[in-house]
Amino acid sequence: MFYSLCIPHKTWGYRITMAVDLKKIKTILLAGSVAVSLSMALTTIIILAYDLNMPAALNILILVILALSPFPAVSTIVLIRSLTKYAKEAESFTTRDPLTGLYNQITFWDLLQYETQRSMRQKYKFSLLHIDIDNFKIINDTYGHAVGDRFLKDFAEILRAAVRKGDIPARFAGDNFIAILPVCDEEQAYIVAKRLMDGLRSHSITLPNGSVVQETISIGGAVFPGHARDAKDLFLLADSMLGQAKSAGKDNMAFPSDGDNVEMLKNLSEKNIMILDALRYRKKRIVPYFQPIINVKDRSVMAYEVLTRIVVDDRVIPASDFIEAAESMGAIGKIDYQLIEQAFIMVKKKHYTGTLFLNLSPKAMVISEFMPTIRALFRDYAINPGDMVFEITERDTVKNVQLFETFVRTLRDEGFRFAIDDFGAGYSSFQYLKNFPVDYLKVDGEFIRTMVGHGTMVKEIVTSIASLASRLNIKTIAEYVESESILKEVDSAGIDYAQGYHIQRPSPHLE
Repeated sequence: MFYSLCIPHKTWGYRITMAVDLKKIKTILLAGSVAVSLSMALTTIIILAYDLNMPAALNILILVILALSPFPAVSTIVLIRSLTKYAKEAESFTTRDPLTGLYNQITFWDLLQYETQRSMRQKYKFSLLHIDIDNFKIINDTYGHAVGDRFLKDFAEILRAAVRKGDIPARFAGDNFIAILPVCDEEQAYIVAKRLMDGLRSHSITLPNGSVVQETISIGGAVFPGHARDAKDLFLLADSMLGQAKSAGKDNMAFPSDGDNVEMLKNLSEKNIMILDALRYRKKRIVPYFQPIINVKDRSVMAYEVLTRIVVDDRVIPASDFIEAAESMGAIGKIDYQLIEQAFIMVKKKHYTGTLFLNLSPKAMVISEFMPTIRALFRDYAINPGDMVFEITERDTVKNVQLFETFVRTLRDEGFRFAIDDFGAGYSSFQYLKNFPVDYLKVDGEFIRTMVGHGTMVKEIVTSIASLASRLNIKTIAEYVESESILKEVDSAGIDYAQGYHIQRPSPHLE
């Protein structure tokens, strides 16, 4: 009986407010229409009862009014049914993921907070499962997004079937799913997780060419209040457990051990909490900073690089301090969405018509919703794709050469341009020149900042990169130009463009 009374998604705040408002509207409409109907009926009955010698035409009119007296009430009932239908559709639109029909990420956070508060009031445990489909990007990259979306829909149905009545499954992002399990300890959560993994093992998709696609999942779990102090800690702990499950070889699940709990709670990353808060506050926290890229010869501004900053109170936190944590959380795509949108807002406000460079996370690229969302932003703000240069860091792309080659060529056909960042830092620089149709090479900053005072070797390396790029019709950019002497060396080496603190530090202002 207790469990049946603890189904949070039947009584959570948004739905209660919406239901109460709709109930008030229904009551007012119905009461008003009934009052009108009764008034019409009583008026005609009184007239007929006290004056039966009326002209025949007037008598007929009164009878017609009497016959129509139920009409306001009946028509209002029809209206109320329509309002109920549209209210349900509106609720579904704002709370559900359109592809899978599961609750979306925003709703998940509301439900998790609600369940945490109720758990503390009513003194019961509940569990959280964080689920990731192993190697899902291979399905998208190999078979296309249509097959990937079909798989996600099928998985959503498997998840619904695996959880108990009253549990709350949600799609968190991409191929990440969540399940809130009310009144559920670790042992029960393990049973649900095992049922989900077994259900997926018996599932497959047969492609038109006859090949069969199967997948596995990794699951991280945590229990409140035993493993965490609040909703945020519970999520981060389950996310950390998911990372352990994947590190153990995937197709696995992990829960905190008693010996690990205290230490893990101490080590819950403040960066992760900061990132979650930044995504929740959107425009107030994720802020674009702009650093100019100048023509080395005439010192004119050729473009601006858009850099990610998170603003917390009076602190401005650079991307280097949180980007790795954001990628491990699966939040990098959302950060990139918001960064690009804020940059476009500034572009429109300042009527800027030049080029923007943007660092693109490789992990964001493989999220199926990433590029459709980016394309929508370009349409909404009327930005020409040719004005955007996506920077890809060589160290990151080396693991996925074929994936990125396909990605880059597809977007190049749409007018986007690309740059390889940190060129020369790894061992596969020339392989990238061979495989990627890029427009710019950003020479690794370590070469640039050591050009002065380190003999001729570094200078010769930079000069050879500039010469090769020129013959391939690729422009070069020097980063970390921190003094006038370095800028002069960059110019003499044949580099086309430059950026760095000597030219201008990153700023929230777009000139």
